[in-house]
Amino acid sequence: MEGFSFRPASFDDLSIVHQLITQQNILDYGDLLRSVEDIERIWNGPDFDLTADTQVAVLPNGQIAAYAELRGKEDVFVYLSSEQQNVALAKHLLCLLEERAKSLKVSTEGVELWGHAGFRNTTMIEMFELSGYTTDISFLVMETELNEEPHSPKWSDGISVRSFVVNQDEQATYQTDEEAAEDKGYHSPLSFEKWAARMGLDKDTFDPDIWFLACEKDEIAGVALNVFKSGTNVSWVDHLSVRRAWRNKGIGRALLLHTFGEFFRRGIHTIKLSVDSKSLTNAPRLYESVGMKTVQKYHVYKKAI
Repeated sequence: MEGFSFRPASFDDLSIVHQLITQQNILDYGDLLRSVEDIERIWNGPDFDLTADTQVAVLPNGQIAAYAELRGKEDVFVYLSSEQQNVALAKHLLCLLEERAKSLKVSTEGVELWGHAGFRNTTMIEMFELSGYTTDISFLVMETELNEEPHSPKWSDGISVRSFVVNQDEQATYQTDEEAAEDKGYHSPLSFEKWAARMGLDKDTFDPDIWFLACEKDEIAGVALNVFKSGTNVSWVDHLSVRRAWRNKGIGRALLLHTFGEFFRRGIHTIKLSVDSKSLTNAPRLYESVGMKTVQKYHVYKKAI
């Protein structure tokens, strides 16, 4: 593409790549989402090839104008600098990621690629639409600001709450989360290994004390799996899941209020989550009932190649 040269990213690019990702994630989701350490961990991952799964677009003066990444053989990410909101550049990078995905095919079956774009990010939306991607899923980013101590949760009879115990609760929590996720129209079943990687159990920042399990005797009825972003002093309810047999008993609401209370005690007052805008369990209504409001929205795009 005229005006740019392209090459794989290198660890020398880590700082500028982080800046590009942060700038776009704040636009799309209101949070940086990925720290430098997160990017470094991905680049060093056993299933990631930095020289083949990444591309940077470089201007003649040597400045990096954009970064693109294929992760997990199916997730595409394109990040443009604020000075280079160029749909043609974005499409070119996306095409390079698609060629990489095709090269990884291990059978004659097609590959489904997935991407995300904030509803305000017109460049990314146009990139996906002009490249043949479609969307029928949109997510709401919801937020609450805790200006005073939240209400105490009310638990159903026989339900108690505790924190996650490392080397004890991994499989049961995984099974609970996956079972609840079956009611999400977009969910693809995950192996335990992929779920553990997705949830960051291998990260130094993983904090089992803010993973809350609602239990009836020895069974887990529901979970609130939370993440704290120290760089912005923001916490995210990453997954809130209640198994079918325990629904309509107020467990999801109680887990949320328990989460709010714990973060308030830690001095963390901003809490966010993302939720399918067409949730089959009408989750947005639950979140609104505890004072959360929609602050942003993003679309999920897919394409079979």
